[in-house]
Amino acid sequence: MRLDVARLDATGKRRGSIVLLHGAWCWNWYWKPFFMPYLAAQGYEVVAFSLRGHGASEGAALINSFSIGDYVRDLRAVVAGLDDPLIVGHSMGGFITQAYLTRYPARGAVLLAAAAPRPVFTQLFKIMLTQPFNVIRAGMNRTVPSGTSDLDRLRMQMFSRGRDDISMDEYLGNIQAESYRAIASMLTRGIRRPAAIATKLLVIGAGRDRLVPPEAVALTAKVYKTTPVMFDEMSHMLMLEPRWRDVADEIIRFAQTLPG
Repeated sequence: MRLDVARLDATGKRRGSIVLLHGAWCWNWYWKPFFMPYLAAQGYEVVAFSLRGHGASEGAALINSFSIGDYVRDLRAVVAGLDDPLIVGHSMGGFITQAYLTRYPARGAVLLAAAAPRPVFTQLFKIMLTQPFNVIRAGMNRTVPSGTSDLDRLRMQMFSRGRDDISMDEYLGNIQAESYRAIASMLTRGIRRPAAIATKLLVIGAGRDRLVPPEAVALTAKVYKTTPVMFDEMSHMLMLEPRWRDVADEIIRFAQTLPG
């Protein structure tokens, strides 16, 4: 299946390669404003791809048939064409990265506001209480809700902003459909054999994240026996926040600790 792959060559001395994997209801667009050019300017070949059924990749009409396993195969196909890259997975992309790493090694991986390897049932309960059906329907229809209250809820879920802060609303129009098969698996089944992951991990979370809250980030770090790096004033969409550069610099510092 053809995937939409965006690439930027490293500027100056090459320091390695980085694969950026988006989360649910999104595609590779949100790496492009800041992360891709910044990481390339720091010497990294940067690849950001859209999973099947996302963005300009094939399979949009079949989106609800795709599984986490299908998405792992997409990641595998992209990584196979690169020279031992660092993988950065955001949200569902972080969950896919974990599933990938139970089968394949990597130079290193960053779990960025990633879904936890074990179900967080308190989180699932909160989502069912606070995320209205019309917001879910917006994801299915690839449109932003037209009602003010719906938009307010969506803004709060994605960016932890209230109705008086529309500073990141420009990004809401890029929300698209997601596979409910993949979402259900991610929220209820978790990662099989997380202990099989030998790759060095960096776990990053956001203090104001309403989709992957701090307790879920803490669980992920506990499972992988590491300490998370938290950005307390940021939302789920760390790569679009005003302090996005601080997150990118943390990833670069981690990349510099990896062999090769």
